[in-house]
Amino acid sequence: MRSLLTLMVALAAFATMAAAVQIDVTTDPPLDAANLVRNADMEVAAGAEADGEPADWALSTAVPENFTADWPEGSGRNGSRALHLIAHDKVMSGYWNQVVPVTPGDYLFRGFYRTVSGRLLLYAHGRNTEIEPPVGVDARAYHGSSVASFLVPVFIPLEALTGPDPDTYYPFAVKVTVPEGLEQVTLSMGLYFTPGEVWFDDVSFGPAQVDLKLRVSGDGEQLEKVTVFQDEVEAPVYSSTDDPTCPAGRPLPEPFEVTVPDVPADGSYLIVAKTVGGELHRVHFPEEAQ
Repeated sequence: MRSLLTLMVALAAFATMAAAVQIDVTTDPPLDAANLVRNADMEVAAGAEADGEPADWALSTAVPENFTADWPEGSGRNGSRALHLIAHDKVMSGYWNQVVPVTPGDYLFRGFYRTVSGRLLLYAHGRNTEIEPPVGVDARAYHGSSVASFLVPVFIPLEALTGPDPDTYYPFAVKVTVPEGLEQVTLSMGLYFTPGEVWFDDVSFGPAQVDLKLRVSGDGEQLEKVTVFQDEVEAPVYSSTDDPTCPAGRPLPEPFEVTVPDVPADGSYLIVAKTVGGELHRVHFPEEAQ
């Protein structure tokens, strides 16, 4: 699970006699449990038939005849299926969407897409007009290819245009701040007034920040230092040498436990444990971030 990663790393020297260091990483709330999206991996059917429609997802557009929306087997990023959408002309936008409950706070809407052409719009939106003043949210991200885009001048030859690899899934992320008084948000993923083709998979909507919880056990080895790095952040987000609760000049408690509060939920982290003997032990979280 993404919310729990355990790695046993054998010491390099005298492997037959050496102890091991165990590093456990969890988040609060757990990343999987915090996901408010239903059928997030697009694998569940709405009915008993395998070739039916996907559960919890629906097409939204003012011109349904302009779109082909299906759920083909064998198109998924990890599993079997993904949401698929074709826009035949630029007359209207169309989206796969789902409504999720929310409370006030910061959220992150993210997932993966692959596309042949067209301009993609991924957005979280909602409005409550029954209170005064009305409140709402409209957080957006645009992705896709300039191929077949109405923004491309007609004098640019098609072969001069570049776009994403149509066989590769790419990540998207949208930060969403939900105000007081808004109880639900619609998550929409689709094509924005361009002909094109796109697939969506592995979608999540949850807290923008989580607490990173570490438990490091030397299992016989004394620990000198524990450091947490976030990708693309030069300084560590946590170091036991800067922690006033850690004993200065002495080994860390066994086991060593610490919570790093309010880290980005979409971050990738490297946890490094150094023993008193100078051995370094590393774990990446989430696991696929390495």
